[in-house]
Amino acid sequence: MIVPDYVEPTVGWRVWHAVDDGVSTSLLSVVHKTFWPRCAPLEATCRCFRLSVWPFRRTRHEAPASGCTCGIYAANVETVRLYLPDHFGTTRRVPVIGRVALWGEVHEHEHGWRATYAYPKCLFVPVANLSSLAAAAVIDDLRRYAVPVLALRGTNADTVLDELTTLAA
Repeated sequence: MIVPDYVEPTVGWRVWHAVDDGVSTSLLSVVHKTFWPRCAPLEATCRCFRLSVWPFRRTRHEAPASGCTCGIYAANVETVRLYLPDHFGTTRRVPVIGRVALWGEVHEHEHGWRATYAYPKCLFVPVANLSSLAAAAVIDDLRRYAVPVLALRGTNADTVLDELTTLAA
């Protein structure tokens, strides 16, 4: 019998883009461009193929794996700053910051974690540079993830993170 290290999910921070997926606004991972499903966990898969020496075939493994970078990432709030634009414009990709629950196999690192499964716990949308109509549409669509969605008034990454740490405290 395998006993888990933790009973509760690990909770970290991450950044997504809110983009139109053809039906409504969805969360899109910043690095691997993966759409996150609504009301179901995202399951990690390894996108790194390794060639075994003999007999020269590709090998797959479960994600996350030791010795590989695969898995669903979350970080501490300071690391999230690296994934935010300096200034928020009215682009097609609205940045979304959120708390995310991680579970399954979870690997801890200096700045965060990577795991087998993940789902958002709470989403924060910087809306200062969006029209009120666009902001309301993004927030309403993101509520389909069935988690709290809150508007942030900051106009750049630093003021958004200041506001976020105040709200999260």
